[in-house]
Amino acid sequence: MQENFWAFLIFVIVMTGTPGPGNIASMALGQAVGFRRSIPFLSGVIIGGTTMDILAAIGLAELFLAYPQVSAVLKVGGLIYILYLAWKVLNMHAGSSGKPKAFKFVEGLALHPLNPKHYAMTVSAFAQFADPSADRFTEILIFVGTFTCGAAFFHSMWCFAGESFMKMLRSPMVRHTVNISMVVLMVGATAYALYQ
Repeated sequence: MQENFWAFLIFVIVMTGTPGPGNIASMALGQAVGFRRSIPFLSGVIIGGTTMDILAAIGLAELFLAYPQVSAVLKVGGLIYILYLAWKVLNMHAGSSGKPKAFKFVEGLALHPLNPKHYAMTVSAFAQFADPSADRFTEILIFVGTFTCGAAFFHSMWCFAGESFMKMLRSPMVRHTVNISMVVLMVGATAYALYQ
């Protein structure tokens, strides 16, 4: 991984920076409640993602190959969870009477462990970029550290973008339309990852 670091870094930027359940949920939450109130959810998302990166690096792919039913259960559970988050996003009306509720730390923590895109991304990345002849601990450290930094940066940026977007949009109807668009993207990205 040390020899292929720049190629790996580009992979991480593309995978963590593009729309997926984590980024879209972060943007929707930033749009509804602002960045500051989104910090518990963002922290959970990053910690959950880091945990999954570690598991992928120490052999999660082998578990899925040995027990395909585990992968199937996680995919179904992930789809149900993404639909739950999508429902919550749809019910966020910034500017409506009463403050919208921010997502909780635990909801963020569960996102990546139940996110099929995250499994596909991390398992394929470690298989592609890790060097079996290199020191395993160093490879895992580079892998997990790079993914964690990418996720922390891009989830935060998407959340900031959502908050900035909210300030530009005055109409509750337009905000609700934006939320519907984000839900379609979030569910679509998950469905795409499920059928790969």
